[in-house]
Amino acid sequence: MRKILIPIACAGLLIGCTQTKDAKTEMPSTENEGPLEAQDLKILTTTEDEIRFVVGWLNETTIMYVDHHATDDRLQSFNLKTGEIHTIFTSSSIISEVKIHSSVPRLLVKTAKDSTEAIIHILDHDGNALNEVLVESSELEIQWNDIDASQILITAFAEDWSYDIMRYDANDDTLVAVELADPFPGWLGNEELIYMEDTDILKESLSTGEKTTLAKDVNQFYSAGGRVLIETFDGEHIRYSVLDTTGEQMNTWLAEDDSFMMEQVVFMNENTLMMTVTNQTEMMPTSFLVEIQDGKEVMRQELSEGGSLDCKGNKCLTGYNLDTWIDVETGEAVKWLEIGPLE
Repeated sequence: MRKILIPIACAGLLIGCTQTKDAKTEMPSTENEGPLEAQDLKILTTTEDEIRFVVGWLNETTIMYVDHHATDDRLQSFNLKTGEIHTIFTSSSIISEVKIHSSVPRLLVKTAKDSTEAIIHILDHDGNALNEVLVESSELEIQWNDIDASQILITAFAEDWSYDIMRYDANDDTLVAVELADPFPGWLGNEELIYMEDTDILKESLSTGEKTTLAKDVNQFYSAGGRVLIETFDGEHIRYSVLDTTGEQMNTWLAEDDSFMMEQVVFMNENTLMMTVTNQTEMMPTSFLVEIQDGKEVMRQELSEGGSLDCKGNKCLTGYNLDTWIDVETGEAVKWLEIGPLE
C-alpha cells in the first residue's frame, strides 16, 4: 500500500485547526472540591445536531466532549460541579477521535478534512499544540502508550483494508515502520507490543525484535500499562486472567455466568478493574458493570444500556453516549447529559 506519513513541526503551519482564547485559559483546579456526589451534578443539555461524542474524564470532576458550532468542531470540557464549559481546541476539520492520556497532561486529537488523510494533534490540557503528524489513510487505528506519552502506534488502512503499522516517537518527531501480522496490536509496558497470532497472544520488543508467547487459546485480550487481561475457555466455562509483562499470572477467576462475554475494561489500580460484560444468550442482551478486586467479583450492576465505559476514581461513565454517571460504591446512576432532538 502506498501511503504518506509526514511529521509536522509545531512551529510551522497548523493545518485546518485554530486555538481559541478559551483554549489558553487555565483549566479549573479540582483541589479542595471534595468528592463528587450525585446531588452535585450539573446537567449538560445539548441537541443531536450539536453534540458529536463524549470523550471521557479529564479529571475527577471534568468531562471532555466534542461538539459542532457554526462551521467548526470544538473539543470542550464540562465541569460537573460548576457547570463551566471551556473550549480546549477548535478545528475547521472534523474531530473524529480524542484520547486523554492516563498519566501525563496530554491529549491526542485526530482531525480529518476528507476520507483520504488525517492529522494527529498532540496537545497539553490547555490546548497548546506540542506535536502533529499527517497520515494518508482511509481509516486509522491509534494506540497511545499508557506509560510513555511520546510513543504512539498508528495502523493506517487503505480502502482495500491493506494496512501499514508505524511507530511515532514525539521526542524526535520520527516514524518507523513496524511489521506485524495483526493490525490491532496494543502496548505492554514502555516498548513492547502485544498482539494475537491465530489464538495465541504474543509480545514483541521494539528494540530487539524478540518475540515471546504469553498465552495460548485466547478468545480476546485487553492491555494497559504493564498488564494484560485475557479471556479463555476453561472447559465449558469462561476464565479471565490478568498477566504481567512476563506472562506471569497475577489474578485469575471464572466468570460468574458463562453466557457473559467481556466488552470493555478499565484497570483502576493494581488490584482492581472495572469491566462491562454482556449476556450473549438473551433476546435483548443485558449489560453489566462488574468490579473485580484481587481476582474476585465484588460488585455487579445492571446497566440500562450497553455502550462505552470510562472510569475515574470511584466514578464511571457508561452508555452509548457515555451519558450516565455511576457511583461505583453506592451504585447510584444519574444522567449527566441530556440530548434533545434536532433543532
